[in-house]
Amino acid sequence: MAISPDHFGTRPPPPPGGPGSEKITLPRTVLVLLGIMVCIMALRQVLPFDLDEKLLVFLGLALFIGGEFQWDRLYTLITSVFVHGGWMHLIFNGIWIALLGGKVQRRVSAKGFLAFFFLTAIFAGLTETFINWGTTTLLIGASGGVFGLIGAAGHIWAVKPWQTRPERLRTLLAFGALMMALNLGYAFVGDVPGSDGEAVSWEAHAGGLVAGLLLFPLFDRYRPAIPEGPDGPDWRQ
Repeated sequence: MAISPDHFGTRPPPPPGGPGSEKITLPRTVLVLLGIMVCIMALRQVLPFDLDEKLLVFLGLALFIGGEFQWDRLYTLITSVFVHGGWMHLIFNGIWIALLGGKVQRRVSAKGFLAFFFLTAIFAGLTETFINWGTTTLLIGASGGVFGLIGAAGHIWAVKPWQTRPERLRTLLAFGALMMALNLGYAFVGDVPGSDGEAVSWEAHAGGLVAGLLLFPLFDRYRPAIPEGPDGPDWRQ
């Protein structure tokens, strides 16, 4: 994806509504993404049990069946993002996408947001597959992409414009370690909000988080200039 270098070191545009606006406006891309997830969840509510089960298997991520890698199921790295185990699972992920999606899109553009979200989700799915190589598991939900957005949030909120490169790296490592600890705690506590009683894939969450931390700088159009020392913000106008 081509990114104009003219944006590097400039401030991102203000949120809709003007300076100081408290209004929360979701970008169309985020609304469409959430809308598809809601429609699929609603469809599952009216399908007979056997058809619902077939839909889950068709859309859910399962690259190994009977110990054999299924190349024809690579599409599920994307489709699994849209299907969830229940309404609470969808609501929990949807809240995070709504909270972080608009902030990330302001920095990477609409197309950049979709590319970033799905790339981190794909990386999350591949991480789950590699760690559990040869095992038949069915992975569903947008949590991998959500953790990708959380990784992006580390660059947006944790890192400060006046930090030098080593300081930024230390900040991101600390942020990543904290999020990883919360991820493991979330996975092993048991029945937590949004899990619907199902096992939580800490592997996919970890993959999404790492992908988000690594990939966001490649998409970010408004990176602040990195100062040589702690001399304050250095935004190029």
